[in-house]
Amino acid sequence: MKQMIKKGLSALSAALLALCMLTPVHAAETASLADALDQTARLQQLAEEYAAAQQTESDPMMLTVNYIRTQRYADATWDMILGMPSEEFAQFVEQQAPELEQLQTLENVQIPATGETVDFVHLVAGAGATYKRVPVVCTWGGDCIQLAGSIQGTSADEEGCIQQLKPYFACEDENASLMPQSDWLADLDGVNIGSTLSSGSDLSEAIEQYYENITGEERARRFVLAQFGEADTGDQQAFRQQVKDKFFGDSGVQLLLLSQKQMTLDEERNIVTVDSMDAPLNAVCSLTADTLAEMLGGAQVTDAPVQGSESQTGETESGEQATRPQVQSTAPVLGQSSLARTMQKHTWLPWALGGVVVFCLLVLTVLSRKGR
Repeated sequence: MKQMIKKGLSALSAALLALCMLTPVHAAETASLADALDQTARLQQLAEEYAAAQQTESDPMMLTVNYIRTQRYADATWDMILGMPSEEFAQFVEQQAPELEQLQTLENVQIPATGETVDFVHLVAGAGATYKRVPVVCTWGGDCIQLAGSIQGTSADEEGCIQQLKPYFACEDENASLMPQSDWLADLDGVNIGSTLSSGSDLSEAIEQYYENITGEERARRFVLAQFGEADTGDQQAFRQQVKDKFFGDSGVQLLLLSQKQMTLDEERNIVTVDSMDAPLNAVCSLTADTLAEMLGGAQVTDAPVQGSESQTGETESGEQATRPQVQSTAPVLGQSSLARTMQKHTWLPWALGGVVVFCLLVLTVLSRKGR
């Protein structure tokens, strides 16, 4: 009987191993920007064909964005901001070009001109949100909230919080931060690219043109103009306050923080930050300002075109929409592991795992009782 129990344990181990093999975990790899853009161009072409064939008012741009973000940013609040992903369009893509599903799980792409890596799905989602005029909370604001939440209640001193968070703000180590550099760049670039988009724009072409000649200084200049307007980044306190005013005044930020009970209403019904989040949130805003100022060398930013560059700025104000995507882990925001994404896509897998484990345990229990 002992041999039977041993065999049962071996069977349980084998079953669990087989199930684990159904949900493989792969390390994140850096993909080619050119390949990602080729696939995006093909996807938008299919979106245009689909919209024309259906004779609907569907926006091919948003069909494209929503198809790409549907796995990584798959919750009701993102759907409220960007619109529901079209299941019919997804089926159309599956029929015409099933390989395009790879875009939904794509993580970092490398920018040829600079060698930098940028989270591609994060970039596309941010560009789509900016196109829909909800840039703050869906890009840098959302990532800042997540990073601030990691030290909620640890200190009431802003400078102390800055020192705690500085090593993790836009750091190069993807696994060491809730806000790695690939997310920070996706935030900036998503806003900058999204600000140039309009109905009928070619998303892949807009991304390609943006990255052809972008530099760190020009990236930061466009972002500052798009989000904060003209600014003297060399005046640290004034620029920090300018960033804080934009952040705390954004309705999407307010609603997200209220929903997470990180903001509340005071006796006069004014929206205020809870004590445990006040210093961390101010700290991440200051880090945002300081990082941009460093990228710009403390320069004064105006809307006058920079000689030798092609300034592409658009709307500077976010829409007043009362919605906000739930903050996810981006390493994300905000990436998810391959296992998490697989579980999310195939919702039956956790139930299958649990069912097999329960069955095996029942068998072992029966065997052990017989053994006695």
